[in-house]
Amino acid sequence: MTEKLELRLYTSPVGVYLTARGRLDSTTAHHLGRAIGVALDRCPTDRLTVDFAALDAIDAAGIGVLMLLRTSALRRGVHLAVADPPAHIRAAIQALRADQLLAATPGDLADSASLRQHADRRRSHVIRRPCLRPPTAARRRTR
Repeated sequence: MTEKLELRLYTSPVGVYLTARGRLDSTTAHHLGRAIGVALDRCPTDRLTVDFAALDAIDAAGIGVLMLLRTSALRRGVHLAVADPPAHIRAAIQALRADQLLAATPGDLADSASLRQHADRRRSHVIRRPCLRPPTAARRRTR
């Protein structure tokens, strides 16, 4: 594993793309912060994607910096998302409940679209009727 963090910034018609290779931890998180800050200041875009496919490791400090940068980007009207994280990086992000950082994959979009379509279908058949039971106090548990 490399001890440093290597970053490359690209622009495309879709948005700004930043690739990260190495370790994103408390000693290298400021490099990512500086790179994203430069991208937000100098590249007019509404989407910033950070590619973690080549990232070896991440810790809570790295995820925390990403959350702060995402908030800063949203204030500027830019959507910041992490794309292609390896399984262990995705697990670390999810363990810290930072799922909003993860970019939706085409499979996720298809799944959510089918679920939404199924929910819409169910919702269209629901008949709304008032409850006939009078309101009561909360039920108490007996042991």
